Amino acid sequence: MKPTFFLLFFAFVFGFLPAGGQNRSVLDIPLSLNQIDGDTIQPGDTLKLLPGIRSFLLFKNIHGTVSQPVVIINEGGASVITTNHYYGIKFSGCSHIKLLGNGHASTLYGINIINVLQGAGITVDDLSTDVELAFIEIANTKIGGIYAKTEPTCNFLATREKFTMFNLHIHHCYVHDVPDEGMYVGSSKYTGQYLPDCDTTVLPHLIYHVSIHNNIIERSGWDGIQVSSASIDCHIFDNIVRYDSQKEMPNQMSGILIGGGSNCDCYNNSIFDGKGDGIDILGFGEMKIYNNLIVRQGRTFQPTNSNAFRHGIFIGNAPDNAAATLKIMHNTIISPKSTGIRFLNQNSSNDLLFNNIVSNPGSFAVAGSAAYFDNNGSQVTPSIKNNIFTEHPENVGFINYLGDNYDLKPGASAVNTGFNAGLNKVTFDLLNRPRPHNAGFDIGAFESQDPYAAVNEIPEDGNTLKIFPVPSSKTLFLEVNLHQPTKAVIYVFDAVGKLIEKNNHLHFEMGRNQLDFNISRYHPGIYILHLHTPTLDLRKSFTVN
Repeated sequence: MKPTFFLLFFAFVFGFLPAGGQNRSVLDIPLSLNQIDGDTIQPGDTLKLLPGIRSFLLFKNIHGTVSQPVVIINEGGASVITTNHYYGIKFSGCSHIKLLGNGHASTLYGINIINVLQGAGITVDDLSTDVELAFIEIANTKIGGIYAKTEPTCNFLATREKFTMFNLHIHHCYVHDVPDEGMYVGSSKYTGQYLPDCDTTVLPHLIYHVSIHNNIIERSGWDGIQVSSASIDCHIFDNIVRYDSQKEMPNQMSGILIGGGSNCDCYNNSIFDGKGDGIDILGFGEMKIYNNLIVRQGRTFQPTNSNAFRHGIFIGNAPDNAAATLKIMHNTIISPKSTGIRFLNQNSSNDLLFNNIVSNPGSFAVAGSAAYFDNNGSQVTPSIKNNIFTEHPENVGFINYLGDNYDLKPGASAVNTGFNAGLNKVTFDLLNRPRPHNAGFDIGAFESQDPYAAVNEIPEDGNTLKIFPVPSSKTLFLEVNLHQPTKAVIYVFDAVGKLIEKNNHLHFEMGRNQLDFNISRYHPGIYILHLHTPTLDLRKSFTVN
């Protein structure tokens, strides 16, 4: 056979393609093939999963590079896995791999792991690293949906001093109806793991650079998303978690858990109707928790037992008592079973609690105002500014709270009344819309985008009302500029529209007027002041700290 003919024949069978001076293969994975070894696979190769129903897949010792990862993708339709094996898909000793289920335009989740009788949907272990998982559906497993960690053994290859996992990227996956965690990322035994076979305790490996986003997790038995030992550059965002913790397993009940050894930002997540806490935070270092919508968490967990606590956000100590700085900002928490935000960390400092909405916490009748934010027992008090705490979600100004639409109506008390947190300000909302919009920052996870949402501080006729200093705890100064003398009444309402104070028989001259206003008896929070005359109504928000 002539060399030229042999090369063409090889290219036809194996999809051998020249690119950038190197050859890359496109290889079909038939339904009958269960194990793919890396002996003949090169960086930049593409492995195509043919459509149809297959059993498990083991990818072993396959290595791409940063610039030329190995891509595994469905071809021609959905690749469906149903198996009585111990996993649906396993990566063993692999690196720089992309497993993608977007290979066919008509199929959103082109890789479907729909039944695993003996184990997990996907495992990333045996020292695997640099893995991306996307557009995959996982359901009906024996244990969890996705496991990404290598358990240390007595060969000591996966201990902390020997191995680090890098660059784990999980996005646009749908995990549902799994009896344990929806996603279990990193070892939860950060402070040490006992190995009985060699009677020793070792430290499990860490993960650097974790990104988990745009996933849907529904009906998990344990935590929806658990991330531990993710110590550098961890982000959990834009996920939807529904009905977590259905098995009511103690210490495994969270919509999202940031576990020991993790330093994660957690934002733009929507968490609904789970039996666990909305977000549990047990990590270390500076963490930003913002723009999360948490609705009815824990309400179905032992509903008649008021001592079976469940919270919107729970902040506890790291297992190694590592220091933390928590920035809890722009979250909307509706109807948690117990407390909106439970703060029990003893080792944090410089914490911020800004611009959150907590409404209708279940323990209000017993705990009073501590049902919104409770730091009893922590001896740590964050800086608290411009939060709306109320029993009544119907008074906040949500577009349709009965329909779970917690975006804000124009003129809602949360609109333009948020604290400008400076370097810590949040520049987008839960829907990734710009923040602030119009006159100021809105409180809660949503930033109203209505063009008329701004408070009208300067009417067209030029009459103005200014209030300063804001925030204050004792005295406000009102500066009123009017085009004509007039009688006026001042009304003050709290954030949910309750009338707090009314001042009658005030008289203002034409031009500039200044009035002292005593607020020393007001509780901390957001208020709206109305200056009402026979011909105009000037409104301005202010904060009491």
